[in-house]
Order: sequence, then structure tokens, then C-alpha cells
Amino acid sequence: MIMKKFFLIFAASMIFINNFADASNFGTGVHSGYGVLKYEEHISVFGTDRKSDASLNTILLGVSGEYSFTEYEKIYTGITTDFAIGNKDRETWKDNGRESQTNDIRVFGQFYDLRLGYKNNIDKFYYRAYISGGWDGIHFTRDNFSANGKSINGEATEDFSLWRMGAGLGFGYKFSKWALDGRAAYSYYPYGKVTNSDFKGLKFDTNGTCIDLGVGIGRAITNNIGFYMGGFYTLIALDQSEVKREVSGTGTITMVVFPDSRTELMGGVVNLTYAF
Repeated sequence: MIMKKFFLIFAASMIFINNFADASNFGTGVHSGYGVLKYEEHISVFGTDRKSDASLNTILLGVSGEYSFTEYEKIYTGITTDFAIGNKDRETWKDNGRESQTNDIRVFGQFYDLRLGYKNNIDKFYYRAYISGGWDGIHFTRDNFSANGKSINGEATEDFSLWRMGAGLGFGYKFSKWALDGRAAYSYYPYGKVTNSDFKGLKFDTNGTCIDLGVGIGRAITNNIGFYMGGFYTLIALDQSEVKREVSGTGTITMVVFPDSRTELMGGVVNLTYAF
């Protein structure tokens, strides 16, 4: 809810600024893509080497906006939002190398990135450097469990709430109406929370890193409209949390932990931009 309010306030501010912006000071874009999301967990703190892995075909949708300040046109601010929808697939768990459980898994991710940066060009070469901050939310749903050959009814959900800060660099080379374009960004998660419906009332603290890479080609369709097509790779690596105690209604104490996790998203994307 906090992030939604923040996004609405920022969007309203961008619209307000745009009313006073010179031509091409403000740009907006829409993008979509398709790829694969790979998710892994690993835990060994309780003596058993337990690993999981899943691979989901994923649809990516998003919008972006950027404003260049009138008096300092090389300074810009912007926002990028992405939504990832992972189709249902099978997740496999192994204990000490032997399969112990399988289940269906689905994922929905939302990613918000605010940027403040500097951009310039040297002849046909252009570049932009920026600092950024944002929030990533990932929601997993698991059901249709099978453990040791037996089916288990029920559904479990897991939610990641991750605040991040980082920096990035974009660069490219123009020739005629075409351009080669690339980007690289790094972010650190200083504050993250994970909740799981199987452990009600418990919140697991985590932190980690995010690496985002992309390369592609762009083309100017008109003076105001541009098209981009390329590939991307994103890695989110989160650290294991502290071990916590869960007390059941009967007084039974269970030790639980959020394990090391690794989320990889890779695929292709197309982007259409319009400059005002």
C-alpha cells in the first residue's frame, strides 16, 4: 500500500511538471517481453542439504517515464515499473540429492525503480549514469503438493518485500536512425522482509543484491517516437535469514528459516517510447 501511494504521488508530479516542460523534455514508454524465471532455494542449517528449483515461462509488462530539467537538460529523473507474471510450473525439492517433494508454483512480481542521473553524448556515442532506489515485491503461490509419493492438499503463499538502492550505466552508439544500446545496473537490498502462510505471524529478515543487464538495438521512427528491441538478464540473490521459532497451538516448537534464494529472469523485450 505504501508503494502504491508513492507511485501515484510520483506519477502526479510527473504530469504536473510536464505541463510546464519544453518539447522533448518529457518522455514516456511502454514495454513488454517474454522469458524464463528460474527460482532456487538452498538450506543446510538444520543438517539436511535441502534444495529446490523451478523454471517458469514469464510474461513481462511495464511502463516508464523520464523528465529532463529545463535549465539543466543533461540532468534527468525517471521511473520504471515492471510486472512479471510467471505461468504455473512444477517445483522440485531435493534432500541430500534425493527428490523429496514436488509442487506447482506460480509467481507474480512487481518492480519499481526511481532514478536521478546525468546524460550526455560525444558525437555518435551517448551515455547516461544514474543512482536509483526502489521496491521489489514478489509473490509465490504453491499448491498440488506431492511428498514421498503421497498427495497433500492445501496452498501456501510466500511474499517478498524488498527495498533497494543502487546505480547504473547506460550507453550506446548511433548510426543514421539506428542505435546499438546497452545497460548495466547494480542494487543492494539493505532491508527485506519475507512472510510465508505456513508460518503465520513470522517475518523473516533478509538482504541481498540485484544485477540487471541488457543489450539491444533501437530505431527512431519519427522525431518523437522510438522503438527498441533487445534481451535482458536480471539476478536477485537473497541471504538466509536468522533462525526463528514457531510455536503451534499445542505448544510444539519448530525451528524455521528463510533460506538462501536465487531468482533469475531472462528473455527478450520490445519498447515503444514517445517524447513530448
